[in-house]
Amino acid sequence: MPRHRSGYTLIELLLFVAISAIAAVAFVGILIVTVRLQVTQTSSAEVQTESTALLQQVQYYVQHAALVNIPMDTPTSTLLLRMGTGSIDPTVVSLTNGIVYVQQGSGSPQPLTSSRVVISNLQFTRHANPPAHDSVGITFTATTNTTDVRQLFSQAFETTVTQVSAATFDSNIVPSSSNIYSIGAAGSVWNNINNVIYFNGSNVGVGTASALAPFEVQGNDIFVYNPSGASYVTLRDPSGGCWRLAVNASGTLSTASVSCSTP
Repeated sequence: MPRHRSGYTLIELLLFVAISAIAAVAFVGILIVTVRLQVTQTSSAEVQTESTALLQQVQYYVQHAALVNIPMDTPTSTLLLRMGTGSIDPTVVSLTNGIVYVQQGSGSPQPLTSSRVVISNLQFTRHANPPAHDSVGITFTATTNTTDVRQLFSQAFETTVTQVSAATFDSNIVPSSSNIYSIGAAGSVWNNINNVIYFNGSNVGVGTASALAPFEVQGNDIFVYNPSGASYVTLRDPSGGCWRLAVNASGTLSTASVSCSTP
C-alpha cells in the first residue's frame, strides 16, 4: 500500500518562513516609502497653498496701490502702500513671528498666512520702470511648522508684481514736517500740472509746453491784483538795483526804488 505524507518537512517549513519574512520586509518597506511620500506631498501642498494665497493677496494690494512708498532698489521687510481710498490708506504688509500680516488704514493687522507654515526672509524691493509704473519684487521662504523632520518641507519663492493704478488723492497733500520734503526731487521731472503749467527743463511755462525763459506766459494777460490796495511789479536792473512799477487810478505808470531783499 502507498504511504501518504502527513505534513511538511522541516526544510519546507523553513523555506516557507523565509519567503514569508522576505515578502513581509518588502511590503513594510514599500509601505514606509509610500507613507513618507504622502507626508512629503501633504507638506508640499500646504506650503504651495499658503504661498500662492500670500502672493495673490500682495499682488492685489500692489496693483491697486496709488503709490509704492518704499526705497528704490533697496530690499525692505515692510511693504508700505498708499491707497486711493482713505479707509484702507496706508496698507502695510509685514512679517511677525513667521506670519505675514496686512494692516489697512486704522484697522487691526490681519493674518495673510496661517500658523501651519512659517514665513521667513520676506523682502520687498521697488524697481522703477519709466515710463511705466513701478514694480515690486517679492521674495520669501515658506516652511512647514513642525518638529517632525519627516514632515519638514521648505521652499523659496520669488516673483515681481507691477503697479497698475496711478496716484490719486481725495484730500490735501500735507507734509508731516515743515521745510523737509520736495516734489520731484529724485532726478526725474514732472511734465505738467493739469495741462496748464508745463515744465521744460528748468523753465516753467503757463499755457505753453516749450517755455524759452525761466517763466513764460502764453495766451493771456498777466493779471496782478491786490484787493487791499495798489498792485506792484518789482524788476531788477542790470546793476543790481530793484524798482517797483505801479499804476495810479488814471493809468499813469510810475517807478520807485525799493530794497531787493524786501521789495
